[in-house]
Amino acid sequence: MNTQKVELFGERLVNMLNEGALAHMLSIGHQTGLFDKMAILPPATSHQIAEATGLNERYVREWLNGLTVGTILTYDSEQETYKLPAENAALLTRAAGAENMALYMQ
Repeated sequence: MNTQKVELFGERLVNMLNEGALAHMLSIGHQTGLFDKMAILPPATSHQIAEATGLNERYVREWLNGLTVGTILTYDSEQETYKLPAENAALLTRAAGAENMALYMQ
């Protein structure tokens, strides 16, 4: 057995899992309206975002952190605020119309 091929395939599977989880979180952001709200908010804390969307702060925080690690959102550690960059919002919000890629992540 070629161990290098096994390792490469294992890496590919891990990448698939990571990207699949990220796609699921994009779907959640679309379905809950989190992306739409974050696109119009200034940088905000998880509490502020949860309050603005009427969602549970704990779940919002977990979602925010996952998308920050996935480089979809930015995080300011000094202010403890999250931001959806305009460039990403252009493809993840309802305002994007037919270019809203979050629609296809379900």
